[in-house]
Amino acid sequence: MSLNITKKLLRFAQKLFFEELGGKFDAKSSKRLMDFLYVIFEKICINFEFISFYYFKLYEELIEKEIKMSNISKYDKVLVIGSGSLPTTSILIYNKTKSNITGVDIDPIAIKKSSLYLEKISLKDKINLVLADGLTYPVNHYDVIFVLYGIGKNNEILEYIKNNMKESVRIIFRTSIPDEIELKKDTNMLSKWFNVKDHIISKTLFPVGSYLLLKKK
Repeated sequence: MSLNITKKLLRFAQKLFFEELGGKFDAKSSKRLMDFLYVIFEKICINFEFISFYYFKLYEELIEKEIKMSNISKYDKVLVIGSGSLPTTSILIYNKTKSNITGVDIDPIAIKKSSLYLEKISLKDKINLVLADGLTYPVNHYDVIFVLYGIGKNNEILEYIKNNMKESVRIIFRTSIPDEIELKKDTNMLSKWFNVKDHIISKTLFPVGSYLLLKKK
């Protein structure tokens, strides 16, 4: 399969799943669909380098916005909850900031595959991967915490972080933000636990977006 054909197929998948289908479902149904698609995409991409390259490109715009919004620097300790089989977020953050990154995932197969991938691209000694549950993993010494789209028990994990994080932490909560109605609902819900400081929406992965959450004073 040529690279041009691969690019066209991935562009078609992006438009169909993220732009067309993602915007036609209610937020809960859209999230369930996206969760499933992300898992499938990652399991496929990790086996084909030429596909994973374009998968990374899909995420680049979103992660650049998240880095800017949360002001990540090389001095920060960053935790990525739900790192997955292909640790796209961890890799892109490291490449762009050189920060100290730990990725955790509850799936042992995902950790094994992502560890092998990091070894293949010579980043195994730069990004720490841990088999752990986001509901119990210690969070109190991290400066930035990412709660990724595809994980379950979002609310429980956010509440756990709220009860155990340090004062100055910045949280990036990635979710579906299809419209202003959902934005208002999310803001009202998240405001029970955090100060909702800002949000961004991806142009390449719509309706995926992220909230910047800070500890309430």
